[in-house]
Amino acid sequence: MRKIALILALVLGMALGVGTASWAAARIVFYLPAWGLEQGEKVVTLFEKDNPDVKVEIIKGPSTWDEHVGRTSLWVRTKYAGVDVLYEDDVFTLDGAYAGVWEDLTPYLSEEEINDLADLQKEYIKIHGGIYRIPWWNGMSYMYYRKDLFEKEGVAPPQTWEELLVVGKRFTRDTTGDGTPDQWGYVTQGTPGEMYNNFCEFLYQAGGEEWELAPGGVPDARAKQALEFMVEVYKSIAPPALSAIGYDESRGLFREGKVAMLRDWAEMGRIAAVENLSDVIGVMNFPAGPAGPYGIGHCWGVVVNKYGANFKANKNQVIQFVRFMLQPEIHRLTAVYEGPALNSVLNDENYMNELAKENIVIPYFKEFLKYRKVRNFPPGQATPYHEGIGKIVTKAAITGEQGVEETLVELQKWIDPLIAPPKE
Repeated sequence: MRKIALILALVLGMALGVGTASWAAARIVFYLPAWGLEQGEKVVTLFEKDNPDVKVEIIKGPSTWDEHVGRTSLWVRTKYAGVDVLYEDDVFTLDGAYAGVWEDLTPYLSEEEINDLADLQKEYIKIHGGIYRIPWWNGMSYMYYRKDLFEKEGVAPPQTWEELLVVGKRFTRDTTGDGTPDQWGYVTQGTPGEMYNNFCEFLYQAGGEEWELAPGGVPDARAKQALEFMVEVYKSIAPPALSAIGYDESRGLFREGKVAMLRDWAEMGRIAAVENLSDVIGVMNFPAGPAGPYGIGHCWGVVVNKYGANFKANKNQVIQFVRFMLQPEIHRLTAVYEGPALNSVLNDENYMNELAKENIVIPYFKEFLKYRKVRNFPPGQATPYHEGIGKIVTKAAITGEQGVEETLVELQKWIDPLIAPPKE
């Protein structure tokens, strides 16, 4: 009798579709480089609590940018099926979309969800040709200044290019009497990627366009003005050997009071909050060039790999997972340390006040967002494009091995093949 009962139970279970196979949870593989792991694990925990029938497996990625580039580039190129959702930046969101590897999420989102995206995200939609990323935050470049040094010197933060040079020169001096400057007015990062970013900022401030630096071999007047000013800033108020200065070195000089102004990202604002330096370190908008005080907007978020094995098998669950991140209460977790990419969160004063305790840039975020532009990467060529521009700009801005006009012509020659339409 027991054997008959067991057989009947198995038959009934199969008939009702509740056999052993149907009890297995749907699986999603989620790639997170080290800098997204903390927030990502929190998101996964909350999602699995609400969706016990879905299991999210995290691939813990590298802690260095170069390793992340290598891994993501390989996966895009090979249409790797072993990952479904990836945490990516502007570069790889565009490159993966252009390669046809990421899923366009527009059809899966409601009108309400799309309308809740902040204006900067709408710019990404135009550039990407669809919604290929669910944003975790809006980011941007910032200028920081040492309040204590400015107060001691009796000067206000500069608001224009001209004032930046005047004020910066007051802080560029020899404080030990050995005849060599050991304090400077301004510092940034001299790596190729950041040289590109710095140049774009000066170019936007001058009113120039990224792909029109020397069309037809003739330097554009706005591009020339931007690069000439960049050269003057680095020559007159920045430390020597700037190409050897990265994030750690620039932040170290700034925190030690050896430079009065620092161009950086939101991470410096977080450091200032964590180390209780808000009385010493202040935030200012970029000194305005002829066109305004523009800087760079950037973003990280999640993309969906249309070739992912689990996306193919469990599309609804994967889409459900990434849409989960558009809920305001979840976005509040992912936006921490930067700024929100959803209007509903950006306009939540209580949340923004709490977030300001974590990062000193937050009180300025909404205002500065008006003056941030999305970088114009050529589809499929974003990585060689921005690193190549940075290396060429260095020749004029840091090493001085060639002049401004010659550099602009070389830049245009570098850009043109990258933006040319593919041959039939």
